[in-house]
Amino acid sequence: MRRSAEEAAATRKALLVAALSEFAELGYASATLAGIAARAGVTRGAVHHHFTNKATLCLTAIEELWAEAATPVWAKLDGPEPPLRRVGEFLVAFFTALEKDTTFKEVFALSMQSVEGAPELTRGLTDKQAVMDGWRRQLVDLLRTADLRPGLTPETAAILIITAANGAAATWLACPGLFSPAEQARALTDAILHGLHPPTGRSA
Repeated sequence: MRRSAEEAAATRKALLVAALSEFAELGYASATLAGIAARAGVTRGAVHHHFTNKATLCLTAIEELWAEAATPVWAKLDGPEPPLRRVGEFLVAFFTALEKDTTFKEVFALSMQSVEGAPELTRGLTDKQAVMDGWRRQLVDLLRTADLRPGLTPETAAILIITAANGAAATWLACPGLFSPAEQARALTDAILHGLHPPTGRSA
């Protein structure tokens, strides 16, 4: 019984990983359960045993694998270091994971795809908005004690960080040969932080 439970868990995880790759590469509309099963090395019946339908599989893959891949990146925002230093370490980890961590990259790419024409994914869009708002609130709380550029509020600074990181990520995903997020992680981070620091350049 224990072995069967472990095998079932392993099959489920393999399906999530395969589904994530299939959806990220082909798009939700073009991905098929048969293709996902083949990629995972299991039968299509195994897919239906673990997941009700394609939408459930897609949403579960995003939710569970994103939490797994993103946790160590977002952890950089915690700790005793000054706020802007923590933001800097977070951004470096974000840009590095985007290119080097396949799961991080695929979930990010999939989350950016439009759900137009797929109303069954509406809950996923709502969840995405909630995650984004949670990210914004976490940054705002952190930046309340930071020494920011005069006139720059924690709220605006948080939006700047989010849009800069997401914008760079979207650009690289659309044109991978344009630059290397991992190799330029520190330079990209320094450019973003430059817009947050006071003119004297002292850190907070």
